[in-house]
Amino acid sequence: MTSLQKPARRWSVVALALLFITPLCFAAQKPNAKVDKLFAQWDRSDSPGAAIVIVKDNSVIYQRGYGSANLETRTPITPQTVFDVASVAKQFAGLAVAMLAEEGKLSLDDDVRKYLPNVPDFGRPLTIRHLVYHTSGLRDWPETLALSGLDWSGVITLATILEMVERQRELDFQPGEEHQYSNTGYNLLAATVAKITDQSFRDWSDGNIFKPLGMKQTHVCDSPTDIVPNRAESYAPSNNKKFTRAISQLAAEGSSSLFISAEDMAKWMLNFKTTRVGGKAIERMCEPGKLNNGRKVDYGFGIGLSEYHGTKRISHTGSWAGYRSIVMFVPEKDFAVAILANAANVNTSSLATKIADICLDPSPSAKPSEATPKLTATEKPDPSAWDNFIGTYRLGAGWLLDITRDGDQLIAQATHEAKFKMTPTSSAKFFVQGYGSSVEFVSEKSGPATHLLYRGIRAPKLSVPKFTPEQLQDYVGDYWGDEVRVAYRVEMRDGSLGVRQRSGAWVRFLATGTDRFDADQGGAAIAFTRNGASEITELKVSGGRIRNVRFIRSTLPRSTAVSLK
Repeated sequence: MTSLQKPARRWSVVALALLFITPLCFAAQKPNAKVDKLFAQWDRSDSPGAAIVIVKDNSVIYQRGYGSANLETRTPITPQTVFDVASVAKQFAGLAVAMLAEEGKLSLDDDVRKYLPNVPDFGRPLTIRHLVYHTSGLRDWPETLALSGLDWSGVITLATILEMVERQRELDFQPGEEHQYSNTGYNLLAATVAKITDQSFRDWSDGNIFKPLGMKQTHVCDSPTDIVPNRAESYAPSNNKKFTRAISQLAAEGSSSLFISAEDMAKWMLNFKTTRVGGKAIERMCEPGKLNNGRKVDYGFGIGLSEYHGTKRISHTGSWAGYRSIVMFVPEKDFAVAILANAANVNTSSLATKIADICLDPSPSAKPSEATPKLTATEKPDPSAWDNFIGTYRLGAGWLLDITRDGDQLIAQATHEAKFKMTPTSSAKFFVQGYGSSVEFVSEKSGPATHLLYRGIRAPKLSVPKFTPEQLQDYVGDYWGDEVRVAYRVEMRDGSLGVRQRSGAWVRFLATGTDRFDADQGGAAIAFTRNGASEITELKVSGGRIRNVRFIRSTLPRSTAVSLK
């Protein structure tokens, strides 16, 4: 071989290497470009955004930041940026409980009052198991404290929440009878860990989870005044397509208030498979709960249990102030993704699923399709029967749907929303373009509709009473809530019953039945109680995660009562 041939040989080796390497690099970059496209609207210096990390086959395959951590300084988001991940924190409280259970330091069947004696005695044991699986019946603290006129931008601490629990007089349901998500239960778990270990929950988590995993940018926030290096501020979109600050001073250990970076989250995601920290406690975390009747609860120790295209999915989302987050595992695919955002308009659940679809490329039959209604009806629509559908339907507290008719056109209008035309697709089913979904009316035989079906909601048709001003006047008065330490003043304005918020806004009561109303803001349901003489003696407020918080009718000095918020 001559000297002139040697360079040619070396070049051929390089060329051969490139022949194999180039397609591999392209294959690795292609899904990343698709992932980046999902976050394009936030990938600007004048927008908050998100940090993501993707783990596949025991290694980090992609991590990146989009947008700014601080809109005043235009500091870019990176994988090292620290976010409040809100309820994603629950899995770390869940791991703490599972580890202590494995060590024999607690039993899931222990009464929580064994460790926290200030928790009221509700007549039946309230166990650690009930707290873990959200089957306790304890009121969720955000909705409960909202009734007291809480300033969401003010300081909220674990002590605030524990004091609220001490004032609770009755459970929303008997422990173990139902599954109702309650942040409060996880705050009690953090307090229990602190009691058993004789350490703060923050210190125990640092020493037993975060430091062993090398998570140097992670901590449980137990003081809202702490300085957090590299923190992302939180923002919410405003009406002018810009963003405003969403201030948070929350320190609610256990349920939320975990500061972590995407880089550190990757270490946790990798550990979830290796179980280097936690061991068998990680496996225990994935055990679903059960109700008293044996029905399974699709929730583990701070993690939701569901499916992704027919295979097991473990995930949890977080939402507080302008922070949004998700951690999602698909164990059978050795895949995990986390999204940590500081913009309230980031839909982390949808984005995580789309990232999984990009990286795992499920079969076409498994991918969700954009369903469009077939306007060729299987049953010929009969406009003469549509009068049976007219009326008001209750989708939820403060969320009513009015169905009216304009000639041969049905119209749908939800609370605080515009009117939308309804296109018939069968004799009782209509597609509403403004909702991007169908509404189906259900009747007994051929009579008036009894309820409608909308996106999994069974909305009953209401028989709304017509009140005279004199009848509404019966409800006017002051109502004292001992549990939340506040009084409501129910008043009349422009022929409507309601209360005034601290901000000055008027919250109107919408009649939904005899002595029953919904607030047209905030999603609260109000039920008034009468005594044997038909006198109104109290009102009860319920919401999505609270039931029947009592307020006794009282005679208060004018300056004492405050308005509902």
